[in-house]
Amino acid sequence: MLMGLGGDVPTAALMVKQVQLQGLIVGSRAHQQQFVRAIEATGLQPVIDRTFALSVLIDASRYYESGSHFGKICVEF
Repeated sequence: MLMGLGGDVPTAALMVKQVQLQGLIVGSRAHQQQFVRAIEATGLQPVIDRTFALSVLIDASRYYESGSHFGKICVEF
C-alpha cells in the first residue's frame, strides 16, 4: 500500500518468514506536487555517482553496500 493510514498486514506470515517491515512517512500529494514544481522551476538536478547496466545489478548492489558512493547510483534497463 502506498497511501493511507491502515490496511491488512499478515503479521503471522511476516513473523514466520522473519521479515523486517519498515514504514516511511511522507507528505501529502499536494506537497509532492509543490515539490516537483519547485524542482522544475529551479532546475535542480540530482548528483549521479555511477550508472550500471541491469546485467550487472549485483555490482551496483555491492557498490551501494560499500558506501563509497557520493550521490545516486542508477541502473539502466
